[in-house]
Amino acid sequence: MMSESWIREKIENLRIEENRLTTLSEIRVRLNEINGSTNSELELFIMNYLLSCPEIYSCVEDDSNSESKQQCELATDILSICMSNLRINNDMPAILERAITHPRSHIQAMVFNAILRELQSILSILLKERLGQEAIKLKLLNMLSSNETIKCRVYELAVNLAKQSPSLLHQVEFLLDCALSELDNDDVLFQVNILEILVPLSGQNHGLLYLENRQVFEIISRRVEYVDQNPLDRLLIPGIMRFFGKVASVQPQKVIVGYPAMLNTFFMSILSGDVSILPAALDTFANLAQTNKGKLLLEKGYPELIKSTFEEIASYLKNLSSDLKNRAFNTLELIFRTEEISQPKIEELLHKWFKYLADGNTMQFLMDFCRNPFPDIKVACLSFIKSVCMHSWGVVALRNTAGFVEYLLDRKIEFDKEAKYQKFELIRLLADSDDFDVQTNLQLRTYVNEGPYFVQSILDIATEGS
Repeated sequence: MMSESWIREKIENLRIEENRLTTLSEIRVRLNEINGSTNSELELFIMNYLLSCPEIYSCVEDDSNSESKQQCELATDILSICMSNLRINNDMPAILERAITHPRSHIQAMVFNAILRELQSILSILLKERLGQEAIKLKLLNMLSSNETIKCRVYELAVNLAKQSPSLLHQVEFLLDCALSELDNDDVLFQVNILEILVPLSGQNHGLLYLENRQVFEIISRRVEYVDQNPLDRLLIPGIMRFFGKVASVQPQKVIVGYPAMLNTFFMSILSGDVSILPAALDTFANLAQTNKGKLLLEKGYPELIKSTFEEIASYLKNLSSDLKNRAFNTLELIFRTEEISQPKIEELLHKWFKYLADGNTMQFLMDFCRNPFPDIKVACLSFIKSVCMHSWGVVALRNTAGFVEYLLDRKIEFDKEAKYQKFELIRLLADSDDFDVQTNLQLRTYVNEGPYFVQSILDIATEGS
């Protein structure tokens, strides 16, 4: 359990160089556990304490060898988690002094991005109180005559305000209408950016109603249907797919049932093998099938196409470039990670989808990816496996795959920090399962107790060998 005394003790341990790697690992694991916890006062104290702690920053200064590089990465992760929870207050200059003056540019960039995020939030609060003033409206409209970057920032601000309440949407409607008019712009990339900015509006009923009243979905859908009449619109297809996909992640019924032409375009894209459109198609699939409702609607409306899609993704995982393999694994992870305690119907459906992908009921097809020398593919694959093992049938599939548990428990074959951590996260999940024998369960729990970066001593290895 993380507490003030626990964190102070760990910071003391960081002063002993031999303890740094293990201590940083423990801090990161605990930070992930308390992030977003109900004890906000404790969380704020710990985050601010770590941000102002010289011992953490000293771990970021040296990456000359393998161990110090791991220390540097872990300390950077800890600072990143803390900065994501940063709140502007009178203590901020003292808390962030070491980060702002740090010699490493990526630490400085991290803190300036955190401050910028907070300032944008404050600007939104101030504008809420003054939107009724004519002078403020004129200032915002004048900003729309600037370059496209500034226009996008103004439109983002309008959407962030509009999604908060129907009354605020009404007050910024003049800006939202300007954003919609940009969809007739000749610059295709700019249109894609506008679509991306508008997506959060669909997450609230009043925002969705505004988009429907302006017939945004119909207009965009028609551009897909009649793409052959305007070849330039073909360049918009990836952006339009992402737009509908993100809307489907919050309003699955609206998209999956209401816009069959869009769904057909998506399936054509993901089954085409065209690597130029596959990133957008995979992202869209993740959004369409992310919710339980989305999964059920896709299976009901497009069962054969869904089967073909999973079979095709299995083929992509064997044959595509590393970056697209990673993207495919990320998509699968989002689809198989369920919202909450899953319904039996969802469990049965996901098991069926997994068998399409695996061409059977084991994880044998994933073993090669886990042993891949490229850490990014290994990490993406392990993340996907973890999402599958959130289901009891997934744990059974792993248990029934020859050599898989032995691979997970073998610390000697893993050198990448992130791969070690993903392995640890997966093993921590498996250790709570009742699907293994007593001996295996003991080994899993021992691994968890030792932590992700445990290094067996030479004496222990010699004892095992004798």
